[in-house]
Amino acid sequence: MMANQLTKHLIVIAGPTAVGKTAFAIKVAQHFGTEIISCDSRQLYKELKIGVARPSREELALVPHHFIATHSIHYNYDAGSYARDVDTKLKYLFTQHDTVIMTGGTGLYIKAATEGLDALPQQNEQLRLQLNFILNSEGIEALQAIAEGAGVPRDKVDYANPQRLSRAIEIRQGGVDKSVKKPTERSYKVSYYYIDKDRNQLYERINKRVDDMLKEGFEEEARKLFANKDLNALNTVGYKEFFNYFNGDWTRDHTIDKMKQHTRNYAKRQLTWFRNQGNYTQITSSVDDFLQLIENA
Repeated sequence: MMANQLTKHLIVIAGPTAVGKTAFAIKVAQHFGTEIISCDSRQLYKELKIGVARPSREELALVPHHFIATHSIHYNYDAGSYARDVDTKLKYLFTQHDTVIMTGGTGLYIKAATEGLDALPQQNEQLRLQLNFILNSEGIEALQAIAEGAGVPRDKVDYANPQRLSRAIEIRQGGVDKSVKKPTERSYKVSYYYIDKDRNQLYERINKRVDDMLKEGFEEEARKLFANKDLNALNTVGYKEFFNYFNGDWTRDHTIDKMKQHTRNYAKRQLTWFRNQGNYTQITSSVDDFLQLIENA
């Protein structure tokens, strides 16, 4: 089926943490009378709420959301699992709607769902940047999934060593690798956008979000999860810093400062990802301007 014949449309609204994706996506979804697929690798865990800025009950009631609080932190869920589940969900949603919204900040999950895990850039510098981002945001399990898809042999590469694993992926992706599967042809078109803000404004929003999380009881939420600190799902900004505090390694003030700093660092890596993909259009937080852009596309 040719692209210009596709009548179903997936609109991806991505961006860094705290940029305002949730409220923006809800307004867009209401305009189209459709539903939202969350693309946040941590909001899908039931046990994580305050620390991952899960949409409020009021927000979730405005528009149907999918992949929010659907899995336990004890369930081994990765980008490949997400891609398969989204494919199934989209097939159903497109029987009900012509347009579906996907929103979140996990670039790897968006890429896996819409392009396939193996559709990585061929330039080593670009690839190395993305692999490092994946490691920091998704954990070594995500690298292992990519390595398996690229055909990196387990008997020759230490799958527990992220540096060697990344290097092996780079080598496999450096040329034509027949073991890498091409994504299947989509029956819908995809438009990619990411919301950006002035850097200082974004950082102020991040700092305020952390303060608000603490007022809402994030420390107590993190303490309840402390016994599970070694799970990959909890290799997450905010929780990791407070686990150091609970261990007695950091003071509380230092912990909060580091939580803010690491969240800002994460937002910067997210922006770098979306800017470097080549298929994302930068947008502002004006819903009216965005809807006009969609209509003129």
